[in-house]
Amino acid sequence: MSIEETQQAVAVEIRAAIRAATPRAVYPDDEFGSPDPVSLRVAGWDPDETQSNDRLLKQATSHLLRHGWKVFPEPTDSDDRSARIIKPSLANGRLYAANQGLTFTGSVES
Repeated sequence: MSIEETQQAVAVEIRAAIRAATPRAVYPDDEFGSPDPVSLRVAGWDPDETQSNDRLLKQATSHLLRHGWKVFPEPTDSDDRSARIIKPSLANGRLYAANQGLTFTGSVES
């Protein structure tokens, strides 16, 4: 797979996790290749703003765990939540929950 194909595949998996956490999620455009060619950013948020950041992250990461991702929750000093997520031989990064939205920033294996 090319880097772009891998980025697209990871974006599909992250959007599925966001959808698992908030089925009516709104998604801005995914960002690929910035700041470096293997980077990507995928985001989505709950348009109804009905769930806590904690709940959103737990639901999204539960979905990712069921699909082969490794999840390592990280401590935070606010209402925001964060987890380091890794799919071996594919991608790694962080999934953040803030302001009733989820954002993945990371990179794919080249």
